[in-house]
Amino acid sequence: MRYAVLVKLKAHHGVSVYYPQASATAPAYPLPPPTTLVGALAYPYLRKTTNSEVEAAGGRLYSPARRLLSKVLYASAGAEGYSISRDAERLFQAIYLRKGYWGRTEMLYTVGVRGVTYYLDDDLYLLYVVSDRLLADYAYGIVRLGRKESLVTVEEVYVERLEDVVKSVGRGSFTTFFYYPTRVAVHCPDDRAYAIHMPKLSEANFTSTRLPETEEFCVPRGKVSSELREGGALILISGLEVPVPREVVVGV
Repeated sequence: MRYAVLVKLKAHHGVSVYYPQASATAPAYPLPPPTTLVGALAYPYLRKTTNSEVEAAGGRLYSPARRLLSKVLYASAGAEGYSISRDAERLFQAIYLRKGYWGRTEMLYTVGVRGVTYYLDDDLYLLYVVSDRLLADYAYGIVRLGRKESLVTVEEVYVERLEDVVKSVGRGSFTTFFYYPTRVAVHCPDDRAYAIHMPKLSEANFTSTRLPETEEFCVPRGKVSSELREGGALILISGLEVPVPREVVVGV
C-alpha cells in the first residue's frame, strides 16, 4: 500500500537550503529539494534509534536519512509565492583555521552572505509518496528544513491512500505550485518558473560526493499550468494538484 502525505508548514524566518559544493556565499534553492525533504522527515523518524549524523556502510559514510529511501518514493514542495534574498550572518570559522592562527581571537568569526527564501504568509507545503503509513505520523515532528536554523512548524498533515488521489495518468492539464521533474510535463513556463537541477532521491546523494546526482525540475514562482506527458501522472490531495512521475503511481 502506498500513501500520499501532504504537510502544511509555517516557515517563520525563511529557509536556506544551499547548492551542493557551494562557497560561503552560497545561493539557496527557491524550494527545498527532494533530498532535503527526506532529511526533514528522517529527523523525527530516526531520533529514537540513532543520534549520529553519519553511519558507516560498505566502507563509506552515509547520512542516516538514507534509510528512508526504501520508504519514500517521491517528495516535492511548493508555495503560493516567495521571495529570494540574501542575509548577512556571523559565522564561526575557527574550525577551518590553520594551526598558526588558532590563538588569534579576532579571526574566530567572520561574516558570510547566504541565500534565503521567504514564503508568502510563511506557508510552505510538502508532498510525500510513501510505502509506510507510519511515516505520516512522524511528519508532525518535522521542525526544520536543511540547516538547523531553518525552523518550521507543522500546521496540518493530510494522509490519503495513493489510489484514491490519482487524478490522471499520462494525459491531462494541471495547475500547481509544486515543483516537478521537467520530463513529466509538456513545458516549464519561463515567465513563471525556474528550470533547476536539484539533487534527486538516490543513495549517492546521502554520502559525501563531489558530483551529486541531479535531475532537472520545474520550480514554479507561484501557480503554473501545463500538460502532462505520457511519463507523468497527477495527484489531487486536499484540493491541490501535484504532478509526479508516472512510475510513482504504477500499479495503483
